[in-house]
Amino acid sequence: MRHLTLALSLLAAPAFAADATVTPGNTLTAPPAEWLGEVPHLVVMGTINGRAFDLQMTDMASAAGVAEFAGKREYLPGEGGTWRYGDFEVALKATIDGVEKALEFEFENHDFTAHSLPASFALQDKEFPEGLLSNLEAQLEWETAEATVNDEIAGWTGTLTLTTDSGTRDEKGLVPDGMIGGFVTATRGGDTLVMSFTVPVAEYELDD
Repeated sequence: MRHLTLALSLLAAPAFAADATVTPGNTLTAPPAEWLGEVPHLVVMGTINGRAFDLQMTDMASAAGVAEFAGKREYLPGEGGTWRYGDFEVALKATIDGVEKALEFEFENHDFTAHSLPASFALQDKEFPEGLLSNLEAQLEWETAEATVNDEIAGWTGTLTLTTDSGTRDEKGLVPDGMIGGFVTATRGGDTLVMSFTVPVAEYELDD
């Protein structure tokens, strides 16, 4: 019933209708109920800050208009000169319906490496929370004749299910490559969001 409600809201939501993000040739008629697998992809369905999303790039290799699709890990200082894996980002730059758009989704935890995968994290507001908790910030940026969008939207509740997080450690013990994949269901006020992703990691950042 929840996914049916979301599917109907995609059709009914009037706010920011001219600013909707809808990819051509979509095949999903309702939001996915689980992670869509290891093939690099990004599916975002629902609303973010009242802006409708029906973004279905189920196979990034054949997705039209993509300039960049990349993940990034962020490491924070740990004990005894070590680093803890506190943040990852999923970023897309693409031309969708003639508009150049930049989307970024960021998730935090005290140390993601402390959890065996798959693992489900409850979304809440605290930064770098310990245990099976995380948070989500969505960043949207584009410009149309109707509006300039530069949104940073936090304060979501729901669940991040982190399914895969692979790669090869470098000489520092950090991971600059591999894949991150997961599934998100989230709400914020009147917004409801379902998201599946598998993203290749292009880099990491040290936040010291």
